[in-house]
Amino acid sequence: PISDCEVSVNDLIEQTVPDRWPVPQGHRPLRATGSALAVAVTLLEVCFPNTGARIMLFIGGACTHGPGAVVGEELKNPIRSWHAIKEDNAPYMKKATKFYDGLAARAVKNGHVIDIYSCALDQTGLYEMHACFNTTAGLNQIF
Repeated sequence: PISDCEVSVNDLIEQTVPDRWPVPQGHRPLRATGSALAVAVTLLEVCFPNTGARIMLFIGGACTHGPGAVVGEELKNPIRSWHAIKEDNAPYMKKATKFYDGLAARAVKNGHVIDIYSCALDQTGLYEMHACFNTTAGLNQIF
C-alpha cells in the first residue's frame, strides 16, 4: 500500500547525510546533475513507458561534472553570464543545452514531467535546463 511506500521514502530521506567528500581549495564541488537526471529519465522510460510520471530535481549548485555540465570545476572560471551568452562566449552552454533538450524530448515522448527546484536563477544552470520544465509542463521553483 501507499502508506508503506511513504514510510520507506521518509526513512530514506531521514538517513540522507551531507556529502563529506573533500572539495579542494579553489574548486567547486563535483555535481553530476546531468547524469542524475539522465538516470531518472531512463528509469521512468523503462519502468513506466507512456505513463504519466514526475521527476523532481532539487539543485543547490551548478552541474560541474559529466554530461550537462554548465561550468568547470575550478573557481577561477566563473559560470557564464548573460553578457557571455549574448556574445556567444559561454563554452559549456551549447553542449549542456543540447543534452538537457534531449532529456526533455525523451520525457515528453513518454508523458513524463520534470520539475526543477533551484536555489538560484542564474548560478545553477537553469537557462540550459529550461526545456526540461518548459516542454514537459513541469514546474520551475526558486527557493
